[in-house]
Amino acid sequence: MQKKVRRKRQILRNKTVILRSSRELFHKKGFYGTTMEDIAEYSGFDRRTIYNHFKNKEDIFSALISGILTEITAVFDEIESEKAPILDKLRKVVLGLLDIFIENAQMLNIFMSEYEINETRKKRYISAYTLKNIHDYKEIESRLIGMIRQAQDEGMVVNVHPYVLAGVLNELLLRSVIVLHNQKGGLRKKDLIRDIFEILSKNVVTVPVQTGTTP
Repeated sequence: MQKKVRRKRQILRNKTVILRSSRELFHKKGFYGTTMEDIAEYSGFDRRTIYNHFKNKEDIFSALISGILTEITAVFDEIESEKAPILDKLRKVVLGLLDIFIENAQMLNIFMSEYEINETRKKRYISAYTLKNIHDYKEIESRLIGMIRQAQDEGMVVNVHPYVLAGVLNELLLRSVIVLHNQKGGLRKKDLIRDIFEILSKNVVTVPVQTGTTP
């Protein structure tokens, strides 16, 4: 019994090290520039150990994305449980997503591209890992759309299709974060937040925003 417990703990530790090492390599070399051999060398394991845990690089990537989506889900869980005006909730969602996007911009950009390709073609083979991530992402998307619809019902945001607004918001955040990373110190996070809310207040929100309510 104890031997099985120790074995499970060792497997968990190995997977944690592999995922942490892969994440660091994806940030340094990019997803497409990283090989399974790179991951094995960087994590201190041989290739056999890596393949014992993950079928390929795509499965490792999908496991990392799964963790990110769990973080995003937690943001929605916390905010939706609050008793606050819908516009305040949407503002907090933007800030919560922004923090996660800043930490994971490159991987999320790849995932979004893969998600869009799958939605367009629906014929390409994808792994069970990726299928679950797509399902989880759709659940997150539906929660955002639900909040947007509520804001529209209350006359708080422009009356365009909520799917369009959700897509615009995601794209605005992701592209803004990519600019933040590319500027390498030329743009500060607080300036990015100011610009994002400036765009939203002038193009999406239909009611006056009081001074001090926007970060």
